[in-house]
Amino acid sequence: MKTILFLISILAVIQLSAQTKKEKLYPFKSAVIEYTYEGNTTGTQNLYIDNYGWLQCKTEQTAAKAFGQRSEVNSAEITKDFDIYHWDLKTKTGTKMRNTLAQDLMNDPNFDPEEFGKSTMESLGFEKKGTETINGKVCEVWKGLAGSSTIWMWNSLALKSEIKMLGTKTIWTATTIKIDEGVPAGKFNIPSDVNFSDGGTTDPLEMMNKGMKQAEQEEGENSGKNEQTEEAPINSLKDLKGFLKKIKTE
Repeated sequence: MKTILFLISILAVIQLSAQTKKEKLYPFKSAVIEYTYEGNTTGTQNLYIDNYGWLQCKTEQTAAKAFGQRSEVNSAEITKDFDIYHWDLKTKTGTKMRNTLAQDLMNDPNFDPEEFGKSTMESLGFEKKGTETINGKVCEVWKGLAGSSTIWMWNSLALKSEIKMLGTKTIWTATTIKIDEGVPAGKFNIPSDVNFSDGGTTDPLEMMNKGMKQAEQEEGENSGKNEQTEEAPINSLKDLKGFLKKIKTE
């Protein structure tokens, strides 16, 4: 089940757990971070953070090549508290969603975000391998998935990641990091010319279930077997903890 989509789904839960239940999602008020992609995916991503993380804006312009196919992303996303607005910059269409899992975690008195994030990384086979400096920031280096993936973390932010999967390689690095220098005006304004549809709620656990299902399908295709064993869906933090305990012993 170790595909890129599954990894991204897991990391979404880790990042959320590392931030939720804190009055300040980050230990700084504002940040402007520019990322550059190299390898099979090229392009840039800009991340703007304000109000200690309760306001975020992400824009991405990338092109990916894999298995003879080319795909492009030209999108923007604004997060205000628990509301997420995501849209295509070319078509001017998007969705508005509500992150209900984050709300639930905020109300769970027994949830320890830092411990949960650490145990999740370890259960997935990631190990902390010391520290490295990325653009002046000392990061924790986490290696996992048989050495195919490495993540450099600083204050709950991934400043660099490297993913090798099925003959592809993508490196994602923060090339500019500005902390508490303010954010350009208008970055968190919702555009009036975008047609937003109601996306309902977004839940990292649902993302995981989709990632697991796709990974199982790919495993069956790669092995040449028609039969697939489906994992039970993960619908709560209790289910997730049970799943992580299971894969740790496999």
